Amino acid sequence: MKNLEFRELYEGDYNFFKDIIRVSNDWQQEECSENELENYLLTYQMFNGQWRLWYKNNNRIGISYHIEWSPSNERPWIGTILIHPDQRLRGFGQNIIKEIGYELKSKGHKACYVGCSINQDGWLRFLGNCGFEQFKLEKDVTTSKEYMISVMPLL
Repeated sequence: MKNLEFRELYEGDYNFFKDIIRVSNDWQQEECSENELENYLLTYQMFNGQWRLWYKNNNRIGISYHIEWSPSNERPWIGTILIHPDQRLRGFGQNIIKEIGYELKSKGHKACYVGCSINQDGWLRFLGNCGFEQFKLEKDVTTSKEYMISVMPLL
């Protein structure tokens, strides 16, 4: 993954994040609109995860979020991989997942989890191509939405 780097997401990056959201209808449907971003990010503060801005040769590529310890199963989870439309279909999303996986493995973790709405076939295919295996279905009792929980061994 030559030249792909990351840093912590800062408030100054929110316009870039909003640009991606604006053209990502699936993201808006499942997560939030660009106008809701700041409140959306606040809901994740208690999890002690990391929002990252990914870039290559000083060009911003995308945004990710992961946590090393989830309250649901005490395991690491990747919650977001969102690539700017101009950078999609170039392998950046897969490389970001690989990098996060390498980092988690170096810290002694054996697997990483994701949860994805069962309505997002494209996202589920992407995760399968990245090495995630479907584990189980879960239903959110508040929203009645169903999610596919998938796991990826960290080899």
